[in-house]
Amino acid sequence: MWKKKLYVKDNLNAFTISRSKIDLFFDCNRCFYLDQKHGIKRPHGTPLVINNFVVNHYKNLINEFRIKQIVYPDSIKIKKKLIPTNLEALNLWNHPFKGISYVHKKTNFKIKATLDDVWQCSETKDFTPIIIKSTSRKKDINAETIWPGYWKQLSLYSYLLSKNSLNMSNTGILIYLNALENNPNTIKKIDFELLIFEKNLDLSWIEPTLEVIFKTLNSNEVPLNHNSCKYCRYQTNIQQVLDGKF
Repeated sequence: MWKKKLYVKDNLNAFTISRSKIDLFFDCNRCFYLDQKHGIKRPHGTPLVINNFVVNHYKNLINEFRIKQIVYPDSIKIKKKLIPTNLEALNLWNHPFKGISYVHKKTNFKIKATLDDVWQCSETKDFTPIIIKSTSRKKDINAETIWPGYWKQLSLYSYLLSKNSLNMSNTGILIYLNALENNPNTIKKIDFELLIFEKNLDLSWIEPTLEVIFKTLNSNEVPLNHNSCKYCRYQTNIQQVLDGKF
């Protein structure tokens, strides 16, 4: 059975940290520490089977423009002429078990992520990272209601792409496939609206965060329980019951 390598202090081999683990660090550094140093993982959530199917179907539609190397029409909505890139490396970068990576020399971390897509401006030739999400919301989706973590995700993608010698734009693009309410008498068809958002990316948090992660992993002390973490609260409550204090 495959077993993830755990962090070992002063190991000469680069230690792989995925984009999702960086998200975990922001969510709870205690859960991150237990995961990366001791192999104690949070319970897995329910797989988003339908969401993933919708996103993958949309990606297949985009491939038509990638093959022909023509502008994707919906990019005009944000006043850009963007072409889905046909870089050979993209087959590696969007592979879930390979992905794009970069070794951060100061920490000896191999930062890794799986990309959704990369588009290139037909005019400036700059590249832009893309993430695609499927959802179903009755309320309007706008720039103010988008989860900030998506922009952080795009920032890391842009960082990794630039470290892999691509000339990046200073923006990232989020595409929402939002399921609309259909005729309640049928379940044979679901319509989606396509929403596209663009925002300037902030990459300034990445290097300092990697250094804090490095310091955390090299400490022998487990971080304190995170009050806002439901997993930490669950663990604390269980321990209190076992100790007869609950």
